[in-house]
Amino acid sequence: MAKSMTGFGRGGAENAGFRVEAEVRGVNHRFLEVRFRMPQDLAEVEGDLRERVGKVVQRGRVDVFIERTLSTEPEAIIAINRSVVAGYLEAASRIAREFSLPGTLGLEPILTLPGAVRVDFRRNTRGDEENGLLLEALGCALEAFDRSRAEEGGRLTSDVKIRLSSIDSELSGVREAAQRSLPETLEKIRKRIALLLDGAGLDPTRLAQEAAYLAGRSDIAEEVVRLSAHLTKAAEVLEADDRPVGKSLDFLVQEMHREVNTIASKSESLEISQAALRMKAEVERIREQVQNLE
Repeated sequence: MAKSMTGFGRGGAENAGFRVEAEVRGVNHRFLEVRFRMPQDLAEVEGDLRERVGKVVQRGRVDVFIERTLSTEPEAIIAINRSVVAGYLEAASRIAREFSLPGTLGLEPILTLPGAVRVDFRRNTRGDEENGLLLEALGCALEAFDRSRAEEGGRLTSDVKIRLSSIDSELSGVREAAQRSLPETLEKIRKRIALLLDGAGLDPTRLAQEAAYLAGRSDIAEEVVRLSAHLTKAAEVLEADDRPVGKSLDFLVQEMHREVNTIASKSESLEISQAALRMKAEVERIREQVQNLE
């Protein structure tokens, strides 16, 4: 089934020490571009995470957000900088003596002095268990992300199939109209030739060549056959199992557009011209939808 490049997924994993949350968001892009936003100390595992994303996504811009939270407060270590405190006390005593100022430096003011007390938080080093939680959270997010892409891809596929069927119906009408308009086209060619001759003599062989040339210019049989083949191929591509179809469909849409334009420019039938305009509108809508498919 064709998948959309647009999707969203969230996943999480935790143990007694901490929890890891992962979010994956995807949008349209010509190629695969994966961007990470996560704590700096996880940079060393970015390669493994990128590889995991690449197994699920083959085209699109994918943003991965990783957040880690501790389940318990980290252990705090409070260190007293004795030399700094002693320096403050000595300076306070000297100021009091030299300037004859009353008062002493108490406990609470000392605790607020820069450098007197330092607080460090002991953090456990990241190990295999945390890496496992990280991959588990990302895996859950990617599963949800892939499901949302498949659901959106299914809706896009259904819409494209309906439009392909609409073009095919219009094309059947074009075939019938081309057969009905053939005598009228030949009569127009004869009138043009008669007007150009206007009584002048012209070699019958040359006249036959010119008539054949004019008839060939208004013949749309080849374009109708090629457009029909492109419609069939596009329907087959949409049925492909679990492989990207966007680029193939984009190429086929370009070919459909070319054939429809040629039919519109070559035909002198108003009925065919109007049908070509409707087919062109459907091709444009298919092009818009295909831009969303992986």
